[in-house]
Amino acid sequence: MRSIREFDEKIVARCCGFRDADDYYYRAASARVVGRIAVPTLILLADDDPFIRLSAETRTRILANPHVTLLETRHGGHCAYLCNAPGDDIHWAEATVVRYLQAVTGKSATSAGAAAAQKLQ
Repeated sequence: MRSIREFDEKIVARCCGFRDADDYYYRAASARVVGRIAVPTLILLADDDPFIRLSAETRTRILANPHVTLLETRHGGHCAYLCNAPGDDIHWAEATVVRYLQAVTGKSATSAGAAAAQKLQ
């Protein structure tokens, strides 16, 4: 196989019950439902993600939804949000999700966690 689309067509669609790659992309895409999200939701997106792209229409729907927080970074690839900082911040995405959850729930395990939650707001 020479492309991700070809892989999705021949493997993912067949093995997962989709008609073809287009059917898979349509049914798996959160862009269709992002405007209806009704609970606090954090979307992390790296500008250099080779797989995930936001159309102007999807970006507009995300930004219009008060329940969704979009956090975009210049780097991070598809899943590799790592940094050189010591401590929990080396796992930037995980630490950011924890800070987000602490902020939206108003709960914090430590005073340091509360301070970190404030940084996100």
